[in-house]
Amino acid sequence: MSVSVFHKAALSTLLPMHRLPVQLLCLVTMLSLSEELSTTEASPKRASTRRTILDDLLIDYDPKISPHYDEDIPTNVSVQIYIYSVDTFNEAAMEYSLTIFVRQKWHDARLSYSAYPIITEPLELDTKIMARVWVPDLYFTNEKRAAFHVVTVPNKLMHLYRNGTIFYSVRLSMTLSCMMNLHKYPFDTQICGITAESYSYTTDYLVFSWFDHRPIEYSDSLLIPQFKKQDTTALDCTKTYGEGDSGLIGVGNFTCIRASIVLERDIWYYVIQVYIPSTLIVILSWVSFWLDVDAIPARITLGVLTVLTLTTQSSSLRNTLPKVSYIKAIDVWMALCLGFVFSALLEFAFVNVLSRRKKNDPNVESKTGSEVDDIKQEDETCESKTSLTLVGRKRALCLDRVSRVLFPAVFSFLNIFYWLFYTVWL
Repeated sequence: MSVSVFHKAALSTLLPMHRLPVQLLCLVTMLSLSEELSTTEASPKRASTRRTILDDLLIDYDPKISPHYDEDIPTNVSVQIYIYSVDTFNEAAMEYSLTIFVRQKWHDARLSYSAYPIITEPLELDTKIMARVWVPDLYFTNEKRAAFHVVTVPNKLMHLYRNGTIFYSVRLSMTLSCMMNLHKYPFDTQICGITAESYSYTTDYLVFSWFDHRPIEYSDSLLIPQFKKQDTTALDCTKTYGEGDSGLIGVGNFTCIRASIVLERDIWYYVIQVYIPSTLIVILSWVSFWLDVDAIPARITLGVLTVLTLTTQSSSLRNTLPKVSYIKAIDVWMALCLGFVFSALLEFAFVNVLSRRKKNDPNVESKTGSEVDDIKQEDETCESKTSLTLVGRKRALCLDRVSRVLFPAVFSFLNIFYWLFYTVWL
């Protein structure tokens, strides 16, 4: 009896020892299953962590307050402008249109997520979340018209970094004013700017500055119509509005940055469209010098046609330019060409008067008897009472021969002087 009791006690102590490997096996199996589940659910957990970080950052965030509003230091915003295209230049309105990307970078300690070591990459925010984040009140002072691009979604970008640095980019199409000096037009060089300021914050709360590296960037495929880009300058233009002791509301120093783009006008468009056609019209007016003195209809038609053509060309040019009070280089050229064409018409009028002198001309009375007899004999053979005299006709032909050489020579000299004066000397 004692032996059986002893065996039962021994079996009861050995039974857990036999069950132990089974329990270990179950534990290992559960651990392996949990590892598989963790690998398959890694990305949802990571996305959930990003959403959690954003919710935690924005739960007490006030987008109406600047990052350092309660401190004694201003918020420094670095700005870069990427010029994608320059579309049009309008000299009459003194404006130009372009499409740009405005890139801004600043630090907001309220959005720092350094306490979350799980996420190391920057958070890319949706446009709907951007409305919940403070952005600088940057505006362009020389802007006339502007529009955001919203097709197919608003063209905005915002990246949030671990230390609270925010990178913000937006795409704009704008028409900016550019005060042009047109004295040398079309040999001019213009300086057009992009000026950005803060509208409501003084320099005590907000300061704009350019990127240290390449503050102004251009698209590789950028082509500016009628211009060649020469240089770009980025500078600070902080302004003071009002007087400090005048008691005006809103007086103070406001941050300002300006990008100046130096543009040299491409002359070849005007050479092809203006200078060569007007030169050919002037040369065409000289054809009347080679026509017969009696070809009155042909010479009148040629002279009037060239004058009207140049007048029309000059009027079309004036419609594309502003009504300024000074003389432009293109005005000098058109006046020069019009003067030569009109002079050719006057030359024909003078030649016609010389060739139509009657036989009672005082100059005829001073001739010798033989010459007078010849003239009288010629008058008797003509049917018209207003026949040309020999002396007047010779003078008319002589004047035409002189004009054939004098007009091209003077025009060539003035042409050379004009180009040297506006392209080299001035």
